Amino acid sequence: MMNQKPSLSSKPIPYKTLFPWLHLFRVFRLAVDFQKIMLASTAILLLFLGNQLFNNLPFAPVHQAENAQALQHHILFPRQSSLLTPNPHHSLRENLSQSINSAIEGRGLLEPMSYFTRPVLTLFQSGAGWSELAYATTQLIWAIIIWSLFGGAITRIAAIQFAQDEHIGFIAALRFSSKRILSLVSAPLLPFAGMGFFWVLCLLIGLFGHIPGAGAIIVSLLWGLAFLFAFVMSLILLVTLAGWPLMMTTISVEDSDGFDGLSRVFSYLFGRIWYFLWLVIVTLCYGSLCLFFVELLMQLVTYLSYWGVSWGMGSEETAKLFHQNQNSIATTISLGWQSILSILFSGFVISFFWSANTVIYFLLRNCDDGTPLDHVYNADEEEEQAADLPLAGVAKAGEPVIERPVTPEKSDEEKPDPEETE
Repeated sequence: MMNQKPSLSSKPIPYKTLFPWLHLFRVFRLAVDFQKIMLASTAILLLFLGNQLFNNLPFAPVHQAENAQALQHHILFPRQSSLLTPNPHHSLRENLSQSINSAIEGRGLLEPMSYFTRPVLTLFQSGAGWSELAYATTQLIWAIIIWSLFGGAITRIAAIQFAQDEHIGFIAALRFSSKRILSLVSAPLLPFAGMGFFWVLCLLIGLFGHIPGAGAIIVSLLWGLAFLFAFVMSLILLVTLAGWPLMMTTISVEDSDGFDGLSRVFSYLFGRIWYFLWLVIVTLCYGSLCLFFVELLMQLVTYLSYWGVSWGMGSEETAKLFHQNQNSIATTISLGWQSILSILFSGFVISFFWSANTVIYFLLRNCDDGTPLDHVYNADEEEEQAADLPLAGVAKAGEPVIERPVTPEKSDEEKPDPEETE
């Protein structure tokens, strides 16, 4: 008999070990979480409420207030927007084509970044007045506080789900982010302090221009230093705009402070810039596809609800319910339901945004220092490890543990006789 060669056992190829970025395709499952969507929707409402209050401040510019109100009306009542709500007078094919165009153009995927980038760009606008700067600063601080609290809670839930395949409640997540609110807020503000230092240096160069006669020559000679300072500010600004969500994620995953979140993000982006860009490209492509299907579902829900009700109420009467020009109670209630649907969709977009940044942080950390993807700070595990430590030694608070000396037991000969004691 001929010797038969032993057949090699077929083992599954560990694709996610060879290509860790495949974990990005778990983001949709992480984002479709009712608790995350509710946290994101609450954050949106608080941002709108804050901006509405800011519009009544004395230093609020008129055009800025009008733009903010138009943006709020666009998101809360997207009647004519192709992002979510279809036009009932259009056919189903025309309504669904809006979803395809929105997915191709990538609208809405990076919308959460605009709450942070829009006021930042206003601060660096040349010739901006003090009222515009004060209004943009107020918006920026409010956005940082809201996203530090709710974005930190969303990333905390996503980190536990991704690393340990477990789930924590939104109350526990909010408690986690509220206790670390100072670290979450300080992380994106620290780079602006560094930029402020170099801005002061550029300002000092500009002050030489007021010297009569030789001022312009001195400024022109020192313009090379202005280029150097501006180069440093540009790097800080770009990394801050790109890495701000990762700073939030760092604190949620590592339970660290704001400086650690800032230093880690700067290290990862400068050390793994091409890998980071690749992760962003994959996320944008995958996210556009996910948003297309979610938007398609929302378009169908909106259109089919209108289609079904119109058979009983009539097309013209049903259409009147969504005419914003009519100030009737029925129109207000109908548009209110439409706004709820729109806010939930925006909540999903924000949930996807923060969940994706959580997974990106895990992948960058694994690529940079080899930390396993299942490593995340867990207070319960830390308490269990502390409970397993021996009692002897130095306590966690730094105070030595005082042990009582063991007294040797007396032998039977040394013990007094009970009868003699009597």
